[in-house]
Amino acid sequence: MSGPDAGIAWLAGQASARAELVDSLDDPAWLVDAADASVQHANRAAGVWFGTEPAELVGRAADSLLPTLEDVAFWGDVRCGAPGALASDTELPRPGGASAWVHRRVVPIGGLAGGAGGVRGYLVVLRDRSAERRAEGERDQLLAELRATLEATADGILVTGLDDRIHAFNRRFAELWSLPESALAQRDDGAVYRWMSRQTVAPATYEARLQQIMAQALLSAVDTVQLVDGTQLERHMQPQWSQGRPIGRVFSFRVLNPHRRGVPRHQRAVLDETSGLIERGGFVAELDDAVGHARRDGSPLAVLAVEYDRDQLYALDGTAQARSLAEIVEGLRALLPVRARLARLGGMRFGLLLVDEGEAAAQALSRRLVEHARGDGGLLATRALTVSIGIATYPHGGLGAEDLLASAELALERARLDGRSAWRVQGYDGGDDGARLARLHHALHDGGGDALRLRYLPRVDAATGEVQAIEALLRWNDGANGLLPPSQFLPLADKAGLAGALDDWALEHALQQAARWRKAGHTWTVNVNLGSVQCLQPGLARRVAAALQAADWPAARLELDITEAALRHDPVLARAQLQALRALGVRLLLDDFGRGEASLNLLRRFPLDGVKLDRDTVHGLARGTQPDTGLATALAGAARACGLTVYAEGVESEAQRQPLAALGVGGWQGFLRTRPLDAASVPACVATSPAARSLR
Repeated sequence: MSGPDAGIAWLAGQASARAELVDSLDDPAWLVDAADASVQHANRAAGVWFGTEPAELVGRAADSLLPTLEDVAFWGDVRCGAPGALASDTELPRPGGASAWVHRRVVPIGGLAGGAGGVRGYLVVLRDRSAERRAEGERDQLLAELRATLEATADGILVTGLDDRIHAFNRRFAELWSLPESALAQRDDGAVYRWMSRQTVAPATYEARLQQIMAQALLSAVDTVQLVDGTQLERHMQPQWSQGRPIGRVFSFRVLNPHRRGVPRHQRAVLDETSGLIERGGFVAELDDAVGHARRDGSPLAVLAVEYDRDQLYALDGTAQARSLAEIVEGLRALLPVRARLARLGGMRFGLLLVDEGEAAAQALSRRLVEHARGDGGLLATRALTVSIGIATYPHGGLGAEDLLASAELALERARLDGRSAWRVQGYDGGDDGARLARLHHALHDGGGDALRLRYLPRVDAATGEVQAIEALLRWNDGANGLLPPSQFLPLADKAGLAGALDDWALEHALQQAARWRKAGHTWTVNVNLGSVQCLQPGLARRVAAALQAADWPAARLELDITEAALRHDPVLARAQLQALRALGVRLLLDDFGRGEASLNLLRRFPLDGVKLDRDTVHGLARGTQPDTGLATALAGAARACGLTVYAEGVESEAQRQPLAALGVGGWQGFLRTRPLDAASVPACVATSPAARSLR
């Protein structure tokens, strides 16, 4: 009830009735003397709350009833003659070991003997919010499950209200519509709708159809949308209902031609109405014709994939964004040779076909495009755009139209890793590596499917054997060679510019799996490897934060393993990236410590939480020779001197585990505990492992 607010003035002038007022309150309440901060009176509800008679509370120090730091500080100020008020939510212990969430309010009043400054005493009232807190937790759990469901589906999902405001969309939706990362955070509805319209081949037709849909709250329909990148989307529209009335709409988008590079060849080039250029399908058809001519007469041929920074352009308002796109197209046309062909491949990506021109001409054109993007050419109203360019030439970059364009786009991805305007040339390996690269690229394009998998390896406390963390290990089933460890495909992925995408996939899926374990009652810290490419890519912390949010996983329960190579390649950038990750609350470990030069400067310069002793160092320690033992002791000692926790990896025998205690190792992992497990096997293995039982 609202007695504390309504009765304070009356209570100040009616001291004789103060106890009756406090007793009339439904919530636990008591009066405190301002002179010595002791309890003067408590109601029955307060006695029930503390599990005693109200009279037993009288005379006790106020900060002994609610022993939180906030209360101790408040009553300390009161004893020093500094009056005040207090109102906040906190978790309090209850008799029997239970706890409750309460709203605690302390209000200064008059009417009690003693005190100073007109404040005679204080009224303290508790309101139990445990039920509300549980309801909020259940609601958050439902929302987390909804987010997980949205992210788990292979379709792009968009949820809107009847007022057309966007309520939610999943990452698959953003991927299909080439939305930049900034769109995931800003959620500017108008900007999203405008961006979507400009990704379609016929924006006017698309917008007219969308207006028809939005005008009918109960409409259920299915139609198709053609994007400029060659994707054909099947769009399903359903009303969203709540308590018997429509409250919004749910759109789902499914790709009708999942292998976009193999879309049926158009009889004529289809124009993208926004830019006036042919779209991807028409470009592939023209490229196919050009490859045929080059094959017959031996003339050179070059393909460029050019992409302008989507985040920079998305940040512009609708008019400026449209003007910038038009200026980009105008600039590209002005810079191209007369016989060159230009297409819009999707988003802010363009395709350039140079006939009778080779790699030298393609690189010269790339240099002019970079200068133009910086504003040096005087055509762009928007200055200093970042542009990434990939180059592929016939026949070195591929023997067919699809291979050439794929090679150019792979080179573009490599150029993007620089974080600044750059171009790269992509070669083609017609042997086994070329085929494996195509399969790996296809696996990533399909979201992993059954080809990309995670295996899990627990790390245990060196003293108790309890699980500290679960490391996620990436595996690839390439079809021809079975399930491969990273050492057998990451060099290929790195060469093709796919390593960063593989790291992103592993992080997102590991966090989603951790959330499923938590739902089943198992909460473990997740450990994920971060490659050198990721550490040098701008926006790393933003991508990690997005993955954490999508999985509803706390940053403090995520560890990222960093390699020495990543720190040495660009120390300034790496330090900035790690500091941003630390600001999120993520723990950072230096992986394979001892394999490289193991400079002490690395431990002091970078914001790390721990190190993992390399497998060879651990195995050498078990041999017991002076060089091996001395090296391991020195490495562990240096790490501990820098305030870092030391872990060991690759522990395969008791002889390797036992010396770890002398090094001050906090935890270890390896085949002695278990071999890498699939997700379903982790809970049972953690509970029943003989190694765990023997160490407890």
